[in-house]
Amino acid sequence: MIEIKEVKSKKDLKMFLEFPAFLYKGDPNYVQELYAVQRLMFNRKKYPFYTHSKADLFLAYRDKEVSGRIAVIRNNNHIFHTGEKCGFFGFFESVNDHEVSKALLDIAVSRIKSEGLTSIKGPENFTTNDSCGFLISGFDTPPVVMMPYNKVYYDDLMISYGFKKEIDLYSYLMENDNILASSSHELILKKYYDKLTSGGVTFRNINYKNLREEVIPFREVYNESNKGNWGFLPLTDREFRETAEMFEKFVPDKLMLFAEKDKRMIGFIVALPDLNQVFGHIRSGKLFPTGIFKYLYYRKKITKGRILILGILDEYRNKGVDLILYKKIQENLNSLGIYTAEACYVMENNKKMNSIIEKIGGVKVKEYRIYKLEF
Repeated sequence: MIEIKEVKSKKDLKMFLEFPAFLYKGDPNYVQELYAVQRLMFNRKKYPFYTHSKADLFLAYRDKEVSGRIAVIRNNNHIFHTGEKCGFFGFFESVNDHEVSKALLDIAVSRIKSEGLTSIKGPENFTTNDSCGFLISGFDTPPVVMMPYNKVYYDDLMISYGFKKEIDLYSYLMENDNILASSSHELILKKYYDKLTSGGVTFRNINYKNLREEVIPFREVYNESNKGNWGFLPLTDREFRETAEMFEKFVPDKLMLFAEKDKRMIGFIVALPDLNQVFGHIRSGKLFPTGIFKYLYYRKKITKGRILILGILDEYRNKGVDLILYKKIQENLNSLGIYTAEACYVMENNKKMNSIIEKIGGVKVKEYRIYKLEF
């Protein structure tokens, strides 16, 4: 017998958070997220998402044992900015049982319908600015930091329920020997760099000591440069500021680069050290009391990164700013002993970005899928 129970108590939330560790036990490619980060995401009083939207959490029990979980999400910012009467599901996990997954998806559809919405998409945890999509190819290696990993059978669970593909997202492996390494690339880069710098364009790292002021133009360029992308929603001031403050704790300043024209920000690129190479050794997901020592030890041994996002204002595109930023972030990753990185997500319909990454040596290694069901 399958029972669906809404998460209401601290005990319920604990089971919601701990279920993935049970589901993926023994899987060498699964990386446990830090519990502190997960608890923050579900703290309705502290996490900025809840200032404008809501999420209800559910657990599925089969024969009194937790067998799955799901979050049902109403993103009011999405409805406001797109006019689309769509809800979302996220944080989905399930045993390989169609009855369990159907019960979870049934409650999600029912809740979304009760909100007066006409379709549901997912997974999104909570938005496309967060982790989203189910991995559908590339199960042979662990995910890089802040990227999803899931069971191979999830695609089948979605299709059997009636969901259809909405969009695929790609991850590209960027190896140091391939990134803009040829002599012809070097000549092109120098030509672009000389022209840009002679025209007043400069490149620099973020200044964490002046973070409060730095995030103002950073957020403006972030929102403006991404506004045409599928599924993108502008981040609020609080959302952006809290993300920047979290990155300050884990991301070296040289991995957040700005391009400026006459001291006005025109573009940026952000890379992350692959902290999953650290978290993979902290199987409990808890930094204290002993996990902190593993964190301090293994963070010095990180050999991989993630190129998180690139953004350039429209009027400065096709001028080589993107290529210079890619080259500089490569050099800065190298200075940290990091010689490979994954560039993700790249949307399948972003033909230009896919073309650029492939031309500079990126190799597609993972694919993720977001699904949609209309009522």
